[in-house]
Amino acid sequence: MEVRLHANATTTPKIRAYIQASSASVGELAEELGVNPKTIRRWRGRTTVEDRSHRPKNLQVSLTEIEERLVCELRKSLALSLDDIVEVIHRCVNPKLSRSAIHRTLQRHALSKKEAAPKPKAGTFETSQPLGFIHLDAKYLSALDGKRSYAFVAIDRATRYVYVEIFDDRTAATAHGFLERFLADFPAKVHTILTDNGSEWTDRFSDSKKGKPAGQPSFKHPIDLLCAQRGIKHKLTRPYRPQTNGMVERFNRRLGEHLAARPKKERGQDRRFQNHQERNRYILDRIAAFKITKSATATSSTSSPTTITLDCDVSATKPRLSSSPISRDTTPRERSKNLERSGGFFG
Repeated sequence: MEVRLHANATTTPKIRAYIQASSASVGELAEELGVNPKTIRRWRGRTTVEDRSHRPKNLQVSLTEIEERLVCELRKSLALSLDDIVEVIHRCVNPKLSRSAIHRTLQRHALSKKEAAPKPKAGTFETSQPLGFIHLDAKYLSALDGKRSYAFVAIDRATRYVYVEIFDDRTAATAHGFLERFLADFPAKVHTILTDNGSEWTDRFSDSKKGKPAGQPSFKHPIDLLCAQRGIKHKLTRPYRPQTNGMVERFNRRLGEHLAARPKKERGQDRRFQNHQERNRYILDRIAAFKITKSATATSSTSSPTTITLDCDVSATKPRLSSSPISRDTTPRERSKNLERSGGFFG
């Protein structure tokens, strides 16, 4: 419980209770506690230990009843700020009223704080064709030996299939090659990709191209050219709104948390991997251990339902993709429990 004391108070509620309960004389208590005898007499004459209000009993209100009601109505009905209310009162009612007098009126009626505007509800991400809707992003990995590296990630919205490649740069050419290899390996038709506004994915905010509308892509970026060639729609997130691409952002966050939880190599050194090769292999092995990113079916007129699995060849530079029929012997709940036992963390 918060105790509010007067700024010049020389006693606390505990000392005041002690004064009221003591049978010693006023002089003895004043000498013992180091306070004025008037303070001892004051608290002995009271039954409580809380400070009394210092507010005047008779307030000198400079506003008439009509002016006070008008100030309250301007705040309630129009939600005007204090300065706006002062301006209206000065122009239309009484130019002699002070700003502080109007503010005190709002305080008396508990209207001094404006009600916060209700926050808009977060929209739900919906698509009529989740299979083939791909979330793309490039995650920065901490530097090793003075060199940076980036994990390029692609996740299918329907199957939660994860495809990862690691590079030492994040140029447009690197992103173009990554997307090409992903499209070659992914067994389903990709109809839409969703990326942020990074320069590896778009030139939306690039100032180096002449004749390009401000804040609009030129559609001459390597990713846009590849999408146009394959008949893929390239969607961009709103600036400073990573939540729109939340599926891949959540994957990146979990990847970062998992790497940070790995024990350090030696005491006193903030280092969990000796080199890039060790870290890259560790990341790909962890994804391969997960095997099935999430059980899902892809119905086709020419094939039976399949589940997409991820096999990792640690000798290669990137994971391999394979597909196999869904097992009918286990239920989805049992398959989910098997994934948890396998140590998967990218769900």
